[in-house]
Amino acid sequence: MNPLPTDAAGPGALRAPRFLTASLARELGILLCLSVMFPFLIHVLPVPETARLGAMLLPMFYAPLLAGLWGRKRSALAVALLAPWLNWALTSHPSPLGAIVMMVQLLVFVLTLRSLMLFIGARPFLAAPAYFLAMAASLAVTAAFPELGNGQSAFDSTVRSMAIGLPGIAILVLLNWLALQYYPPGSADGGPRMA
Repeated sequence: MNPLPTDAAGPGALRAPRFLTASLARELGILLCLSVMFPFLIHVLPVPETARLGAMLLPMFYAPLLAGLWGRKRSALAVALLAPWLNWALTSHPSPLGAIVMMVQLLVFVLTLRSLMLFIGARPFLAAPAYFLAMAASLAVTAAFPELGNGQSAFDSTVRSMAIGLPGIAILVLLNWLALQYYPPGSADGGPRMA
């Protein structure tokens, strides 16, 4: 007895599980590459050593934002789960404890973004409230598990992160607007509106 489902092409042909299509695998691969590339490019910019560009520009949020805006819920959630660990495996940043916090932030960010789109529709400002709720979730997690905060006050650390990340929030809102302007979710041709 064959435990794997067969395709209509022949009795011995195997098919991929329904949740993992070639399109989804390709999309996920591209988004995971972007989720590693954006932070890497930000960190190679020539700036003083004291500047924390990753914390300022929030590049880890770019790929989940785009996936969430374009209606790619499964891909956005997979990127939120995998991107911090992929970055840690390739660059040793963030630390494993930081990767847990980042994973929570990205998951809440994506879920909030998708929920807001469901209830109020695609709007050019959705990235900001999604980011703030992600930081609130980060505050709750680091308050509940202080070891994730490296001994820092959860509230002080979260407020400091949001203050440092103000330029990144502006970039997220700009990306939000650009994505909806030039590649709206559910466009008829499946590509940029202006192409």
